[in-house]
Amino acid sequence: MKPNQRSCYANRIERAITLMQQRLANGDAPTIDQLAAAAALSSYHFHRVFRVMTGETIGAALTRARLGGSLPMLDDSIMAATERAGYSTSQAHARALKERANVTPSLLKNDVDQRSKVAAELSRPAVERSETMPALEIAIESLMPLRLAVLRNIGDYNELNHGFNLLFERLMEHMSPDNISGLYGIPYDDPREVAAQNCRFDCAVTTLESATIGKGVHQTLIAGGLALRMSHVGDYDEIHPAIDDLYREAVLAELSIANEPLLIHFLDDPEEVPVDRLRAYVYLPLTPAASA
Repeated sequence: MKPNQRSCYANRIERAITLMQQRLANGDAPTIDQLAAAAALSSYHFHRVFRVMTGETIGAALTRARLGGSLPMLDDSIMAATERAGYSTSQAHARALKERANVTPSLLKNDVDQRSKVAAELSRPAVERSETMPALEIAIESLMPLRLAVLRNIGDYNELNHGFNLLFERLMEHMSPDNISGLYGIPYDDPREVAAQNCRFDCAVTTLESATIGKGVHQTLIAGGLALRMSHVGDYDEIHPAIDDLYREAVLAELSIANEPLLIHFLDDPEEVPVDRLRAYVYLPLTPAASA
C-alpha cells in the first residue's frame, strides 16, 4: 500500500479547486477536462474522486464557487453580481443564492458582515463526508487480460439495452450466439455530471473465437492487472450510484488508481434473472504500487 496516498488525492483535488477559483475569479469557468488535468486524474475518475473527497458534485462546486465569487460585486450592483455568477437574470441569481445559503442578494448588499460570513461559507464544500464504509464485498484482485468486441453507445445509461442488442445483431452476422462467453461494459461518464444523452458507454462481450467485426464494432484489449473489485447485487441501473463506494474505499485504503476506466462484468442476463438477483462485478483498475 502506497503511503500518504490519501493526502495525495487531497492535494490533487485541492489543485483542481484552486484552478476553479482562479478561473472563476477571471470570469471564465474551467472545463471538466481542465480540472481533471490539474488533479492529474483521467476525467472518468476525476468526477467520482472529487465527490468522494469533497462531498459534492463538480457541478455543485462550480455553482457554489460562482455564487461566492459574485458577492463582492454587490458593492457595484445586484446586476453586476448576477453577471459575475453567470446568471442571465437577477431573479435566477437570487433563487440560487437562497437555495444554497438561505439569503438574498439584496440582504447581503446592505449587510457587509453577513456577506463576508456567507462568502466564507461558500468558499469551501459544506457537505460532511462519511469516513465509514457500508457493508460491501470489496477486495483487491488480479484481473486477467481480456479481448473485447465493443460497440460504443452514446445516450442514457438506463437505456443500454439498445446498445447491447445492436452489438449482438452485428456479431450474429458472423458467428453463433454460443460463441459469446461474457458480457461487459465500460462507462466513461458519470450520469450525475454529464447530460444523459451525451453519456458514453462501451457495450462489450468476450467471445470463444476471434470475432469478425461488424459495422460500428471494434476490438479492444483490457491489459488486466490489479483492480479493486466490488460485488453488486440488484438492478443493473443502480450500479452507477453504488460505484461511489468503490472510489471511497480506494481513497480510504490509500490505493493508487490507474489511468484506465472502470470495467463492469455483468454476470446475469436481465431477461432470465429477476432484477433483485442480478449480479455484477465492478473493477476499478489500480497501479502496481497498490499491492505494496
